[in-house]
Amino acid sequence: MALKLRISLYVALIASGLTLLVGSHNNITLTAMVYRTLVSLVLFAIIGYVCGQLAERYFQETLDELEPKDVDVTIVNSDDKQGGELPTAEFEPLNPKNFENITLTQK
Repeated sequence: MALKLRISLYVALIASGLTLLVGSHNNITLTAMVYRTLVSLVLFAIIGYVCGQLAERYFQETLDELEPKDVDVTIVNSDDKQGGELPTAEFEPLNPKNFENITLTQK
């Protein structure tokens, strides 16, 4: 999940949870508590999304600076005793000469 969506989700959940906690502590009615929780959920989701957008831009610039430009990856096979490359397999496309190698089975 994108960073901005995670930040938005976490901020909204924390804010709505705190709103529920304070509402239950102050003994307000259920409808007022639900209304306040939904309003805080939406407002803090928007605020968290904007903060996540800014954080994603900042971290993207720093990650682009840290990312290596040219990476040479070589795979070494430990089973290869000679240390050379394996011979390439001959690729033969299906042609009329190879039709006798095809077997048909039916269930």
